[in-house]
Amino acid sequence: MSEKNTEGNNILPFKPVARRISPAATAAAAAESREMLIVYDHLIALLRETYDEGLDTLTDNLVVSVVGWRAQLATDIDDQARQKLVKEMRDVLHQMPGILRSLLPGLGPRLGESMERKLGIQFSKY
Repeated sequence: MSEKNTEGNNILPFKPVARRISPAATAAAAAESREMLIVYDHLIALLRETYDEGLDTLTDNLVVSVVGWRAQLATDIDDQARQKLVKEMRDVLHQMPGILRSLLPGLGPRLGESMERKLGIQFSKY
Protein backbone atom coordinates (compact mmCIF):
# COMPACT_ATOMS: atom_id res chain seq x y z
CA MET A 1 0.00 0.00 0.00
CA SER A 2 2.82 2.42 0.74
CA GLU A 3 5.70 3.33 -1.50
CA LYS A 4 9.32 3.51 -0.48
CA ASN A 5 10.23 6.90 0.94
CA THR A 6 13.18 8.35 -0.99
CA GLU A 7 12.86 12.01 -0.05
CA GLY A 8 14.68 11.80 3.30
CA ASN A 9 11.67 12.63 5.46
CA ASN A 10 9.75 10.39 7.79
CA ILE A 11 6.35 10.74 6.09
CA LEU A 12 5.26 7.73 4.12
CA PRO A 13 3.35 8.45 0.91
CA PHE A 14 0.25 6.36 0.36
CA LYS A 15 -1.52 5.56 -2.86
CA PRO A 16 -5.13 6.71 -2.86
CA VAL A 17 -7.65 3.93 -2.45
CA ALA A 18 -10.22 3.73 -5.25
CA ARG A 19 -13.68 4.55 -4.00
CA ARG A 20 -16.37 1.97 -4.64
CA ILE A 21 -19.63 3.23 -6.11
CA SER A 22 -22.74 1.14 -5.62
CA PRO A 23 -24.47 -0.44 -8.62
CA ALA A 24 -27.58 1.58 -7.79
CA ALA A 25 -25.60 4.83 -7.95
CA THR A 26 -24.09 3.75 -11.26
CA ALA A 27 -27.53 2.99 -12.70
CA ALA A 28 -28.88 6.31 -11.41
CA ALA A 29 -25.97 8.21 -12.95
CA ALA A 30 -26.52 6.43 -16.28
CA ALA A 31 -30.22 7.27 -16.26
CA GLU A 32 -29.54 10.86 -15.25
CA SER A 33 -26.95 11.29 -17.99
CA ARG A 34 -29.44 10.04 -20.60
CA GLU A 35 -32.12 12.43 -19.32
CA MET A 36 -29.73 15.37 -19.30
CA LEU A 37 -28.62 14.65 -22.86
CA ILE A 38 -32.28 14.92 -23.91
CA VAL A 39 -32.55 18.24 -22.05
CA TYR A 40 -29.41 19.45 -23.80
CA ASP A 41 -30.81 18.44 -27.20
CA HIS A 42 -33.96 20.46 -26.53
CA LEU A 43 -31.98 23.37 -25.11
CA ILE A 44 -29.79 23.50 -28.22
CA ALA A 45 -32.90 23.47 -30.42
CA LEU A 46 -34.42 26.35 -28.42
CA LEU A 47 -31.20 28.34 -28.62
CA ARG A 48 -31.08 27.83 -32.40
CA GLU A 49 -34.69 29.05 -32.66
CA THR A 50 -33.83 32.38 -31.02
CA TYR A 51 -31.82 33.47 -34.08
CA ASP A 52 -29.61 35.68 -31.93
CA GLU A 53 -26.01 36.15 -32.99
CA GLY A 54 -25.01 36.51 -29.35
CA LEU A 55 -26.09 32.93 -28.70
CA ASP A 56 -24.47 31.31 -31.73
CA THR A 57 -21.13 30.73 -30.01
CA LEU A 58 -22.83 29.44 -26.85
CA THR A 59 -24.93 27.04 -28.90
CA ASP A 60 -21.94 25.84 -30.91
CA ASN A 61 -19.98 25.24 -27.68
CA LEU A 62 -22.91 23.30 -26.20
CA VAL A 63 -23.07 21.13 -29.31
CA VAL A 64 -19.35 20.36 -29.02
CA SER A 65 -19.78 19.52 -25.32
CA VAL A 66 -22.78 17.26 -25.93
CA VAL A 67 -21.00 15.41 -28.74
CA GLY A 68 -18.02 14.87 -26.42
CA TRP A 69 -20.21 13.70 -23.55
CA ARG A 70 -22.04 11.27 -25.81
CA ALA A 71 -18.74 9.88 -27.07
CA GLN A 72 -17.48 9.39 -23.51
CA LEU A 73 -20.72 7.74 -22.40
CA ALA A 74 -20.64 5.42 -25.42
CA THR A 75 -17.31 4.02 -24.24
CA ASP A 76 -16.92 1.71 -21.29
CA ILE A 77 -16.08 4.39 -18.69
CA ASP A 78 -15.67 3.56 -15.05
CA ASP A 79 -18.12 4.62 -12.36
CA GLN A 80 -16.04 7.52 -11.08
CA ALA A 81 -15.59 8.95 -14.58
CA ARG A 82 -19.35 8.65 -15.18
CA GLN A 83 -20.09 10.44 -11.89
CA LYS A 84 -17.64 13.21 -12.82
CA LEU A 85 -19.21 13.56 -16.27
CA VAL A 86 -22.73 13.78 -14.81
CA LYS A 87 -21.53 16.46 -12.38
CA GLU A 88 -20.05 18.46 -15.26
CA MET A 89 -23.32 18.18 -17.20
CA ARG A 90 -25.30 19.33 -14.14
CA ASP A 91 -22.95 22.26 -13.54
CA VAL A 92 -23.38 23.62 -17.07
CA LEU A 93 -27.18 23.45 -16.78
CA HIS A 94 -27.06 25.09 -13.35
CA GLN A 95 -24.95 27.96 -14.72
CA MET A 96 -27.12 28.52 -17.79
CA PRO A 97 -29.19 31.46 -16.40
CA GLY A 98 -26.00 33.33 -15.49
CA ILE A 99 -24.49 32.60 -18.89
CA LEU A 100 -27.61 33.91 -20.63
CA ARG A 101 -27.62 37.04 -18.44
CA SER A 102 -24.00 37.78 -19.25
CA LEU A 103 -24.45 37.28 -23.00
CA LEU A 104 -27.76 39.13 -23.28
CA PRO A 105 -28.05 41.53 -20.31
CA GLY A 106 -31.53 42.81 -21.16
CA LEU A 107 -33.07 39.66 -22.56
CA GLY A 108 -31.13 36.92 -20.77
CA PRO A 109 -33.20 36.57 -17.58
CA ARG A 110 -36.51 36.40 -19.47
CA LEU A 111 -35.02 34.05 -22.03
CA GLY A 112 -33.79 31.74 -19.25
CA GLU A 113 -37.25 31.67 -17.64
CA SER A 114 -38.89 31.02 -20.99
CA MET A 115 -36.53 28.14 -21.71
CA GLU A 116 -37.21 26.64 -18.29
CA ARG A 117 -40.94 26.66 -19.03
CA LYS A 118 -40.48 25.15 -22.50
CA LEU A 119 -38.07 22.49 -21.23
CA GLY A 120 -40.13 21.76 -18.13
CA ILE A 121 -37.10 22.11 -15.85
CA GLN A 122 -35.49 24.57 -13.47
CA PHE A 123 -31.83 25.26 -14.10
CA SER A 124 -31.32 25.97 -10.40
CA LYS A 125 -32.27 22.37 -9.53
CA TYR A 126 -29.14 21.06 -11.24
